[in-house]
Amino acid sequence: MLSELNTMINLLLFLSIKPITSGGISYQDQPWHSECFMCETCRKPLAGTRFTSHEDHVYCVDCYKTDVAKKCHGCKNPITGFGHGTNVVNYEGYSWHEYCFSCKKCSLSLANKRFVLNGEQIYCPDCAKKL
Repeated sequence: MLSELNTMINLLLFLSIKPITSGGISYQDQPWHSECFMCETCRKPLAGTRFTSHEDHVYCVDCYKTDVAKKCHGCKNPITGFGHGTNVVNYEGYSWHEYCFSCKKCSLSLANKRFVLNGEQIYCPDCAKKL
């Protein structure tokens, strides 16, 4: 319900007949008043700040991390694609930062390597033989 209301507010602001005389921005080839281009969740203005989009909505980095981003099955932190750890491993409905996808026993990185899933834990083939 809140998302639908925010979408309607954004649409009304987008369709605003108030001309953009200064300070406007362009996003995806559409003009926006700076004050109308805001985070879907917290409504903070996004002009001049870092933001991301997901399913046709824009979010400030903080709201994206807490409300939208998948959480890493290893470290439980959000997988954002920003900065360190932009590569992601997906398997059986779980997602990991590439650097978190490692053997539970010996900590060998298993990204792009063979692994064994035992319960919810991942192991390299050598450690899996010792279970």
